[in-house]
Amino acid sequence: MNFRPSLITAAALLAAAVAHADTFNFTGTIDAGPLSGQTFAGSYSFDPTSVTGSAFEQIALSAFTLVFNSQTYTLTPSASADYADGVFLGLSYSFTSSDHQLSMLSGSFDASDAVLYYQPLLAGNPVPTASSGMYSVTAVPEPQTWALMLGGLGAIGLLARRRKV
Repeated sequence: MNFRPSLITAAALLAAAVAHADTFNFTGTIDAGPLSGQTFAGSYSFDPTSVTGSAFEQIALSAFTLVFNSQTYTLTPSASADYADGVFLGLSYSFTSSDHQLSMLSGSFDASDAVLYYQPLLAGNPVPTASSGMYSVTAVPEPQTWALMLGGLGAIGLLARRRKV
């Protein structure tokens, strides 16, 4: 029995649906500085149809949450998903309080070198020891993606059963 065309079709539909997801999760670990070993995680949303695929683009986020160092950070007006010629570079995000600064910076050529920086402050001045770590992003499938995937798996199952008979 050869199910290759059905499996390829199902995989292509799933990949296309995930590519159009508008909610994403990110996770990372601090690997430099005094907070080394601490993890961070969050999620963000934006309209991926806004990406034109040409030149440098900063697409405004519609939602953002980050949990790090016992604090939750939320959406700021300048938060964005950055793209260069349609390639995702990472997130741009900045938060400053009286005792620290936190920034997420996009990568140079893609998201593989996107980074989170955490800088403590004393009396408004940076403390010489900052912490930083890289992060990775994954798409969150939308409900219709799950329905499409389950429907595709059901169709493949029916085809397999039909061919056995």
